[in-house]
Amino acid sequence: MMAGRGGAASPPRPDEGAPVPDIVVDYELLNTVAQKARELRTQVQQAREGRPEHTSSEEVGRVAATAIRTYYAVWKDSFKRSEEKLEKLGNLYEGVAKGWADWDFRLAGGASKQAASLDADLYATQKEIWDEWQRLVAAGHADPNDPRAPKPPPERPSSWTTNDGRGNTTTTTYEYGADGKPTKITTTITTSSGLSSTDTTNYRPDGTYDSTAKDVYGNTTTTTGQSDTTESGNERTTKDDFTSKTVTPDGKESTTTGSSTSVYNTATGNRDTRTSYTTNGPGEDGEERTVTGTVHTTVDRSGNEVVTTIEVNPDGSGTKTVETNGRTEEWTSDSADDDSGWEREED
Repeated sequence: MMAGRGGAASPPRPDEGAPVPDIVVDYELLNTVAQKARELRTQVQQAREGRPEHTSSEEVGRVAATAIRTYYAVWKDSFKRSEEKLEKLGNLYEGVAKGWADWDFRLAGGASKQAASLDADLYATQKEIWDEWQRLVAAGHADPNDPRAPKPPPERPSSWTTNDGRGNTTTTTYEYGADGKPTKITTTITTSSGLSSTDTTNYRPDGTYDSTAKDVYGNTTTTTGQSDTTESGNERTTKDDFTSKTVTPDGKESTTTGSSTSVYNTATGNRDTRTSYTTNGPGEDGEERTVTGTVHTTVDRSGNEVVTTIEVNPDGSGTKTVETNGRTEEWTSDSADDDSGWEREED
């Protein structure tokens, strides 16, 4: 479950993770290129602002000294333009890298929660079988030495770490309650070029939870909420009410309250989530604003994800953003409150 830009998200329950789709984007390379572009920009800036060496007539002669000074004078503006282009290039690559990394990290976090849920379900089933066998043995209805006897449930993993061999790691740690269900899940992702995110969620038996997350942009979000899950046939429905507070690296704060309903089909692996929310906080212009929004997220068993977000301003105008497997399309409208009049942002 996620909210739109400027909003926050309630963390998915452990049984609602999504498999990772077969899409490969080397955002590590993009982030490295961004860093190299900024390093080159600094070098060009130093060359432009530095005093040319060996420009005295005594050192190199009058003609050579004049030529060197003329060169720097003529090319000074070109150096400045190069700096600006390199800065824009760095920003572009960094933005794309962080965008893809943010999407990938969210999927990894969801997969970690799903793995915890599957492990908890397996443990509960094995423990139930083992406890029943022990009861039969104690009552004298089963032979404790029967080679076909069930085995006790294995210890559940408390953590695991994956490493792709290039310095990029994902570490997830788990804590469990007496019923075998996860009570705390922490996922930390770091890359060799410095991109990172972390998410810690605490689950309680009464359905309440709290979480703290820091994304690749440096935003810190704290969330509290109440989640209730019911099952009918192959459908597992989770209803969620949440409040989130997000603080940006420069100290700007926004608060989001909302509710969501997520339906997960255990037979098909498809998940459909609808979220409505209200966010109070600074907009892109820094002015305080109140935005209402809706998010519709669909994920199939192959991990293909489509997220449609509509945000409406007090005057009825707004934006629509559709993210399809990390690719983003945006529209604007003066009548977003009626979900009509949409125009492509680049039009």
